[in-house]
Amino acid sequence: MRPSEDRVKEALFASLGDISGLLVLDLFAGAGSLGLEALSRGAARVVFLEKLPGHIEYIKRNLAGVSKAMSHIHGETDILCADAALCAKLLSAQAGQFDLVLADPPYVTPPGGFGGRELLLQDEFARWCKPGCRLVLEHDKLSAMPYYPASGWRLLKAKHYGRRSLSFLQKNGT
Repeated sequence: MRPSEDRVKEALFASLGDISGLLVLDLFAGAGSLGLEALSRGAARVVFLEKLPGHIEYIKRNLAGVSKAMSHIHGETDILCADAALCAKLLSAQAGQFDLVLADPPYVTPPGGFGGRELLLQDEFARWCKPGCRLVLEHDKLSAMPYYPASGWRLLKAKHYGRRSLSFLQKNGT
């Protein structure tokens, strides 16, 4: 698990602006730090999707701590233990609903694995996302990502923090 550094997380949310009332998907959730930050900033609902059961326990503990610390009522949450490659199928009932996807996949994807590059190239995921959906992808700065026209995602901007990059994308055609 490689949680997002605080300075990177702050920069990410500063760039997004007001996310109050948004439906957010924390994909490759890890310990859930991005989704929890979205909750603390007013997201209406956050779905955490992580494939490792041990990380799901981290998310649950962190969510309990955040819920206790927040004096105001926060948005709804769902925690799913599943592979991000199956996101569009697993969340088919939520197709076209998410406003924002936060994705922090492993920087190095093993052969046959599923990471940021594969996510961008998955047509099913792009079709599943809401028109106007924004995607923030954290990845290694040296990784070549397949943005539009190779994928259904248009790069809006990229920010670099040492070896980390944040790519801010929007579903193409919106």
